[in-house]
Amino acid sequence: MTKLDSIVKRLEERKPLPTLCPTEVWDADLSKEIQSLSTNDISQNGDVSQVAVQAVKSGLLLWNDDLYPSHTISQSITNELGSYWHGIMHRREGDFSNAKYWFAQVGKHPIFQTLYEQASEISPQVESWGEWRPNQFIDEVSHVVQNGLEDTNNGILLRQIEVLETSLLLQYSINV
Repeated sequence: MTKLDSIVKRLEERKPLPTLCPTEVWDADLSKEIQSLSTNDISQNGDVSQVAVQAVKSGLLLWNDDLYPSHTISQSITNELGSYWHGIMHRREGDFSNAKYWFAQVGKHPIFQTLYEQASEISPQVESWGEWRPNQFIDEVSHVVQNGLEDTNNGILLRQIEVLETSLLLQYSINV
């Protein structure tokens, strides 16, 4: 198992699921491991762009609830991938209007179709959207967070979808 695989496995096995708007880092030691990932740790043959390396680190840090280092990294990625990670970071931070700004910079992302299909299996509410709608998801997260509903059924479904989105974008990032 590679160093990256080991980190992803630990994040996938988190119990309970990450909160929608975390207030503290889940595992500080894990953040150090993430920060130390090399190009070869992310791609066994070293054939990966520096954008991919930075995007993967940003995503893993987000999954570990380490928002501010993730923000620093995503802010330095000046394409739609950086904007996507940046948007997720602001959504998880609870800065919902800023999250919408960054998602507007993303446009139609290649993971949206898969995300919509898989999120629809988690929540019939998403299925009613007809396609993945980042701003609708932000509004749903905002409603749950602002009303203290994160541990309700709807909040748990949103947390599952957020993990799904992070996982899909992480897989995409590795291949950029």
